[in-house]
Amino acid sequence: MCRVFGLLDSRLGHDELHRLGDEAARLLQHGGPDGHAHRVFDGVLVGGTRLAISDPAHGWQPFTADGFTVFYNGEIYNAPELRRRLAAEGVRFRTRCDGEVIAPLFARHGTAAAGLLDGMFAIAAYEHRTGRLTLVRDRAGVKPLYVFADGERFGFASELPALLRLRGTAVRLDADALDRYLRFKAPFGAVPDPGAPGDPTLVEGVYTLPPGHALEVAPGGAPRLTAAGAVSPTPHDDPEAGLAGLLPDLVAGMLPSDVPYCAVLSGGLDSTVVTTLATRAGGPLTAFTVVPRTASAYDELPFARLAARVNGARLEEVRVGGADVPEVLPAVVRSLGQPNSDPIIVSTYRLFEAVRAAGFPVALTGDASDELFGGYDRFRALAHSGDSGAYRDALSGMPVSWHHSLYTAGAREHLEGVRRPDAGPWAVPGAGDPAGAAAEFELRHRLPVYHLQRVDHLSAAHSVEARVPFCRDGVTALGRSLGTDRKIGPDGTVKVVLANAAARHAWAPAEILGRPKQPFTFRLSDHLLDEGAVALGWARQVLTDPSVARRALFDPGRVEKLLAEFEERRTERLAHAVWALLVLELWLRQTGGGSL
Repeated sequence: MCRVFGLLDSRLGHDELHRLGDEAARLLQHGGPDGHAHRVFDGVLVGGTRLAISDPAHGWQPFTADGFTVFYNGEIYNAPELRRRLAAEGVRFRTRCDGEVIAPLFARHGTAAAGLLDGMFAIAAYEHRTGRLTLVRDRAGVKPLYVFADGERFGFASELPALLRLRGTAVRLDADALDRYLRFKAPFGAVPDPGAPGDPTLVEGVYTLPPGHALEVAPGGAPRLTAAGAVSPTPHDDPEAGLAGLLPDLVAGMLPSDVPYCAVLSGGLDSTVVTTLATRAGGPLTAFTVVPRTASAYDELPFARLAARVNGARLEEVRVGGADVPEVLPAVVRSLGQPNSDPIIVSTYRLFEAVRAAGFPVALTGDASDELFGGYDRFRALAHSGDSGAYRDALSGMPVSWHHSLYTAGAREHLEGVRRPDAGPWAVPGAGDPAGAAAEFELRHRLPVYHLQRVDHLSAAHSVEARVPFCRDGVTALGRSLGTDRKIGPDGTVKVVLANAAARHAWAPAEILGRPKQPFTFRLSDHLLDEGAVALGWARQVLTDPSVARRALFDPGRVEKLLAEFEERRTERLAHAVWALLVLELWLRQTGGGSL
């Protein structure tokens, strides 16, 4: 885990670029607390901060070789193999750090080098001879990268606050992205704008580099976005055997040798499999789980304890409740980059806080399995009914009519003029395999923004690198080759291939294999109401502040009515509407945004 940043602006001198480099590094220090560096060339700043995991004593960035200067964030898991190949070609290495392979690969293969890398990464490679800057993001989208392009100015950063500091202009909201946030809990799902340098964000003019893409910026030229190595589906005659021959070795190869590591263990199938395979490869470990302080329908502690016991793991229980919300949520929102109204954000923040406090800079997680192997109830419902509209509604925290009614007339009118086309399967009627189309949509759009970005940012907030075995290329290739009938059983069971492989090879106890799926989260109606309704009172105070009305985004009377309806009916949908507005308002205050 590191952080990267940079700016191309021919009008700025070396001193100003150095100053901006220092400021960006300060804003990104939490994600790379062990050191920082930047380099300045004519009109160009590139830099990064470091969390020392691979070869901590010597693996300092940047790596400079063959006319390239490289900063990167992430891990290159196939670096040992690449080092052997490059060494046979005469490349000499000075460190054991995985990132040292990047510069010689770019010198030999250009942007095609990205297709040779298996890992999670956001890379900035500056070529001295041409002055060209190339950015590359991993194929799953584990490592985010924000960019802006404004005439002859171009900037990038691993996190939004650092990018906004480099850009230095007022924050205006992207109205379509705002509406998508309210619809889908995070701003995703749009067909990218023609010629844009990436996917839109909640900030107008700021984009995220899409997963598996490269962005090249040459002096005086416009940014050029290209695909950089897709993961092709790889069919298996026996996918359970294929997964069993693949996943244990991949997990073993992700265990760091230079620093301690742990696992995140919810008690569900995915995290149990990862914990089991990590234990078999590296011996007993410490696992962390989140526990609600008051009774909750989503309490998974008995299953987490069972998974820990059968693996000989030490289980650390991180307790979280509604009283934490007023204290923690502002820091959580500050760390998120873009607003995300998943109820899990507070507990995830607390969990990684505990991970780092216990001395672990690396944590393995079971994220992304549901997207690959068909683990969500909405996939099962879509496969059964073919109703893409119902699938779209299942992604939402609140019905469309609700959030439309919250807007002021002016905001609603503005939104109607800037809507982007949807990239979801509901926008392509007559798809032959709607559940398969939904899975592809989630892998491309929802997983990187709603899920992986949240994990990356909230772990980085505490200087922890989250490693995600189910995002490895080989697993993705296998998962994407499966038809819906191989993911969802005729009896409605989900993740059939993963569950069968786990049963064959004892990756999880029978009690976990047979349990119903539930999310690693809290019910929001409990979260806002437990421990004396402290969070609900605070939410009301925030959302009825006069500054909210002055933004002219939402009708104050409708917001008041929403709060009153929640207090009367206590439903989860109403709770989520309150939560979404609360997260958004805190983000607007922190960014200084608010105008459309």
